[in-house]
Amino acid sequence: MRNSCSYEKVDSADRPSRTFAAAARLPGLDALRGLAMLLGVVLHACVPYSQTTLSGLVWPVHNSDSSPLCEALFWTIHSFRLPLFFFLAGFFSQKLMDRQDLAGFYRQRAMRILVPYYVGLITILPLNLLVWNWGWVITGRSTWTQALSPFESFEGELQHHYFGPAHLWFLMDLSILTLGWVGLRWSWPTGRHSAPPWRISLGSHLWRPAVFALVSTICLWDDLSLFTGHHNSFVPHVVRLAYYGFFFLMGVELCRRPVALKSLVARPKLKFACALPALAMVVVLAPRGARGELSGLTALPLSAAVAWSAWFMLSAALGWGLRWPQDRPVVRYLADASYWIYLIHLPLVGVGQVLLHAQPWPPALKMLLVSAGATLGGLVSYHLAVRHTVIGRVLHGPRDGAPRPRPAPIPAETIPAPHVSAVPRLGRTRRETPRHG
Repeated sequence: MRNSCSYEKVDSADRPSRTFAAAARLPGLDALRGLAMLLGVVLHACVPYSQTTLSGLVWPVHNSDSSPLCEALFWTIHSFRLPLFFFLAGFFSQKLMDRQDLAGFYRQRAMRILVPYYVGLITILPLNLLVWNWGWVITGRSTWTQALSPFESFEGELQHHYFGPAHLWFLMDLSILTLGWVGLRWSWPTGRHSAPPWRISLGSHLWRPAVFALVSTICLWDDLSLFTGHHNSFVPHVVRLAYYGFFFLMGVELCRRPVALKSLVARPKLKFACALPALAMVVVLAPRGARGELSGLTALPLSAAVAWSAWFMLSAALGWGLRWPQDRPVVRYLADASYWIYLIHLPLVGVGQVLLHAQPWPPALKMLLVSAGATLGGLVSYHLAVRHTVIGRVLHGPRDGAPRPRPAPIPAETIPAPHVSAVPRLGRTRRETPRHG
């Protein structure tokens, strides 16, 4: 534990390599982070067209017909998207900590997490509530008097789940996890370098995600509602923090230990195949869990299936992401835009669903139209009003195309002459062949 929370030495096999420590940007992992954000748009677009979704999740409208495809897609995305996001958040937090001092780290994290969160609470959240009230009014669940008057309350379910951070809860949890990790890391003594490195025998490469899934299963089994329900509250959910915090801390630890990360992400196709049966079990059992039909031992199969699918899908996705060949401009652009799209997508999704509510179209078609419309609206607004503005610099720093100062050339007289060290090199050396002539 001490070694994972401080700067103590690790063995040479796990020292950061050039691939992970020196690289300023990993395009494959950036693409995965953007994908996790964009899948949130599809997830929320499926809600009114699914027969069963999260308990406690209030929505502006619900379609009269449901689509089994939308419901299966909803539970599939929900099982692995947030674990992948929090793992990558921990991974990139460690990379940032390696490049900056503590003050710079706090400044960057505050700009990227806290500023969007608090600004979103006073700008995006009111728009979201306005759209939600619009949907409730046209479906007869409330009146505009209830929506606009501070003295009128809604019906029991709407009133109980009305006030909260909505989709911005992930920024609240991420800020708590980041602050807790940095506080634990810097408060732990770092003077002792004799502590043994973190070594756990995890068996073959194939079963290593299953070992991590055991910890996640315990969290889910303790409170299954963190997967089957929505806690729309400004009070942090302790079990939810523990569940996603484990993914965050594993992202931190495996960033520091590239050898262990390489072992986890080996053979991604096989690990993806291992995740498919668990995903099928999640799709079958999750509706029962959302209806409150599973508790005690009956909740264990769903808890294990969610944890198994999350870790094996995460391992497969990381394996493919780390094999991404190059930094493609289109993918990088979408990865940059995904944060903004996710921040503003929920009012756009709600507007599309309210406008299509009366249309007698197939629910799967409505879901596709809502997803495409919200994504396109987010992309257009990002390109026109965000990318090269102060908002873009807050969300992800300066973009490509901005002028960057060139480093000053080093005078030739200040460069030391090469010399041959008299200290012998340790380890295996190549046998030198004599030169002739």
